[in-house]
Amino acid sequence: MNTINKCGSVALLGEPNAGKSSLINALVGCKVAITAPMAGTTRDAIRGILNTKQSQIIFVDTPGMQRATNLLEHKMNRTISGAVKSADVICFVLDVNHVTEKVLSKLSNYQDFGVPVIVAISKIDQAKPEKLFQVLDHIKKYDFVKEFVPVSSVKKIGLETLIECLEKYLPAGAAIYDVAMYTDSNERVMAAEIIREAIINQLHKEVPTGVKVVITKFATENRTVNIDADIVCDKPNHKKIIIGNQGKLIRTIGITARKKLEDLLGQHVMLHTFVIIREGWRNQAQWLQD
Repeated sequence: MNTINKCGSVALLGEPNAGKSSLINALVGCKVAITAPMAGTTRDAIRGILNTKQSQIIFVDTPGMQRATNLLEHKMNRTISGAVKSADVICFVLDVNHVTEKVLSKLSNYQDFGVPVIVAISKIDQAKPEKLFQVLDHIKKYDFVKEFVPVSSVKKIGLETLIECLEKYLPAGAAIYDVAMYTDSNERVMAAEIIREAIINQLHKEVPTGVKVVITKFATENRTVNIDADIVCDKPNHKKIIIGNQGKLIRTIGITARKKLEDLLGQHVMLHTFVIIREGWRNQAQWLQD
């Protein structure tokens, strides 16, 4: 049985597609955040909970930093600010292959927040050793950073080192969440995110961030979970793209999502999806609040 004597929140920050969502999934050991090979996938603060022998670490995955062009992106940026303000430790995730002065200037923004800053250099499995050494030499000048930890979420490299590093800077305290929990997201939220992940991975950049998933039914009947989901897009041509020729693409999306939902829920799932148009929903406060 775990004896928790440290507990704290770790905000995962960084550029879009730096590998934050993959990292939180790898650290927690379960799928907490959806992942896709494109920027802008994460929209809200997603919490993953890791319990070690002595600590409860509450990882907060945040949207990638970006210039806001609509209300949705303004909300995403506020999510980042909120996560930083409540964090006990900041973990800034740097893609080893995309370290620039512009990115590092954003790292400098966190030196005066009064909390320890750790840098996780991600995707090292995709870089040659000399590239990693160059990055390490380049960022050592940021003396306010407590530690630099090279990691690979795919190859599970450096994860234990990163966990041990973060534990050192957590405040003393009892666990906030039940030790059996690995996320505070409910099943409806996770279902919506899994469907959205399937859409993003099928469509790639054809229908970028203009898709929202709303769960309208989530009920268990006769040992089967019945889920109805509205796929909301903001342009008529996006609806055609999502449905695909003779409905082939929406069927593929449904099959992919249903398999992942069954893995998540441990039950048979009946999934029904409906594609609807709500033009300009990303700039409508009521839709964002919902």
